Amino acid sequence: MAVVVRFCLLLLLLVLAQAGQGGQVIDVGIYQNEPKIFVNAQGQPDGFFVELLGKIAAAEGWTLNYLPCKWSACLNNLEQGTIDLLPDVAYSEERARQFLLSREVVLSSWSVVYVRDENDIPSLKELDGKSLAVVKGSIQFQAIREKLKSLGISPVFHEVNSFSDVFRLVKIGWVDAGLVNTYFGTKHASEYQLKKTGILVRPSLLSFAAASNQQPLLDTIDKYLAAYKSDGQSVYYQLTEHWFSPPDGEKHLPRWVLWVLVLGGLASLLLAAVVILFHFLIKRKTAELSDKAARLEHLANHDPLTSLPNRKLFFDRLKQSLRRAEREDTMLAVLYIDLDQFKQVNDSFGHAIGDEVLKEIAARLEHQIRGEDTIARLGGDEFAVVMEPLKEAENTMHCVQRLSSVFKEPVMVQDQHFVLSASIGISLFPQDGTDAHTLLRNADTAMFKAKEAGRGTFQFYVEEMTRYAVERAKLEADLREALEGNGLEVHYQPQIGLKDGQIVGFEALARWRHPELGMLSPKQFIPLAEDSGLILPLGEWVLRAACRQISQWHSEGMQAGFVAVNISAHQLADYALLDVVKKILRETGCRPEWLELELTESAIMTQTRQAVSVMNQLRELGVQLAIDDFGTGYSSLAYLRLLPITKLKIDRSFIKHVSENVDDVAIVRAVTALGKTLNLKVVAEGVETGEQEALLRSEGCDDVQGYYYSRVLPAAEAKELLRTQATHA
Repeated sequence: MAVVVRFCLLLLLLVLAQAGQGGQVIDVGIYQNEPKIFVNAQGQPDGFFVELLGKIAAAEGWTLNYLPCKWSACLNNLEQGTIDLLPDVAYSEERARQFLLSREVVLSSWSVVYVRDENDIPSLKELDGKSLAVVKGSIQFQAIREKLKSLGISPVFHEVNSFSDVFRLVKIGWVDAGLVNTYFGTKHASEYQLKKTGILVRPSLLSFAAASNQQPLLDTIDKYLAAYKSDGQSVYYQLTEHWFSPPDGEKHLPRWVLWVLVLGGLASLLLAAVVILFHFLIKRKTAELSDKAARLEHLANHDPLTSLPNRKLFFDRLKQSLRRAEREDTMLAVLYIDLDQFKQVNDSFGHAIGDEVLKEIAARLEHQIRGEDTIARLGGDEFAVVMEPLKEAENTMHCVQRLSSVFKEPVMVQDQHFVLSASIGISLFPQDGTDAHTLLRNADTAMFKAKEAGRGTFQFYVEEMTRYAVERAKLEADLREALEGNGLEVHYQPQIGLKDGQIVGFEALARWRHPELGMLSPKQFIPLAEDSGLILPLGEWVLRAACRQISQWHSEGMQAGFVAVNISAHQLADYALLDVVKKILRETGCRPEWLELELTESAIMTQTRQAVSVMNQLRELGVQLAIDDFGTGYSSLAYLRLLPITKLKIDRSFIKHVSENVDDVAIVRAVTALGKTLNLKVVAEGVETGEQEALLRSEGCDDVQGYYYSRVLPAAEAKELLRTQATHA
């Protein structure tokens, strides 16, 4: 009897234990990480882990209480024990110390970098300097950050709370790229119009994580996982197939139906071909004549490169527009558009590349005008637009703004980016002219005024511009005459060595003794020479005169040092520059080491490939090279190391206030230190006071130049200065 009682008590205890376990409530953290775990649109827990855990809970009689939280908050809640279980946790040594992790790995997840469809980041190296969105505190973030750090690559990380936030930032262009796992990316990339790159991050081992007091819970889950994974037909594999297989986007038709469709299509094509051939044979002659006439008409009236109307068709349409405007008593506008410094594109990259750039610009401009307007290519890099009808002159501003927006985005041709601008001149009917030729001429005049105002802008025509254009044309003619005669001179300003106060060389500066305007400085005629194409013969003339003068001084036994000659961007872009220098050195007897060529930062950076090639050959010849006005351009210091230069000249704008401006002092100090690091001489120009000289000497500057030592001198006075120095030496 006692045995029976004990058996009944034991059975009762087992039943109570089963009942207690079956009623166990488990608090489960849930965060948005589709398709593995998330809260769906109906507000219900969903995803692979939710269904898998639900199967285990049903078998064990657990009640699952899902508590939504952000990823980082979920981890904190698990660590503090406010939740019992957190699915979809990637393994790391740190997390293994923080939480209990299931022995059985549930999934293995790769991570991939995604970008917008129009972008391309083919390798980790291309992430340098780019912005990358990542999930805050994720294993993927830790893995890619460690990898990039080991390679010396430094992107800008944007940490967000979910993969959805990552894709959202990439789509709106807030960041360049985003890192998500393959499950999320495969399902949602097309929704966000993104594409994956070839950049993969090592796979993460995904498990269940539990609070430190929930080891029995994890043991039970491990038991079920091991059993599920050993059975190829288990719920585990069914859920994997359901959640992670590519969507079956289309239903496949039976093979016999496909064959019927193919044969039917071929029969239709054959019938259509017979009909088309018959039609072609009937009308062939007529079509040939019509096509030929249309081609001839198009060639006669359109630009062959851009397919825009040419000058002839432009004038025809402008004359029609003028008759219409006069009849209807309305205004119209003529816009003359000229690309700024486009010649440098042709000179540096060739006409084939230049033509592709022009075609792209023409297409953009045509897209921005109204249907009733006309745009034409007049030739070269010049375009014109007729706007009609206008009620008031201000209406042209909308068109100008649209046309200017064309140049905000760089033009890309064969992996080269071209950042361009345009100058626009505007004339209005009837106040600026009543015939086509006058309106176009006045718009052209206004365009030149826009170029002088700084390029990349626009100007309305005013009557004074015609007088200015006439004066400019006369000045250009005078400059041509001065080049052919004796109207130009070369003056010299000495450069002084701070170590001993002796003259180390001279800078050659062109002067124009105009018969009516008197002595003109380079600022007054060099821009004119560049715009009129006279800069190449002018530069060659100055170079020859300077080389002849320095050779003469040396032959007379004077310690004249070197002569520095400024080289413009146009000369640097000229492939004949090296031959010109060799020829002048040979003709004048000037040694290469007596000649220094000064180039500006902007000239070098706009002619990078051509510039480096020519500069290397000049240095091999023995000619010294200096970067003039250093600090005012935009050269990168990494690129500067590759240039074969021997000297940096600090721009006078940094010297002018160096005695009282701490920022200028910092710039001078930085340039001087840079020069010493790169083993370059550093020269300061524009020195006008003893205080400036003392500061430059204390900072380690090598040579100086400016009115504190001497003004710019004619050759005879410069020679006398050399004699005076020799007498006091």
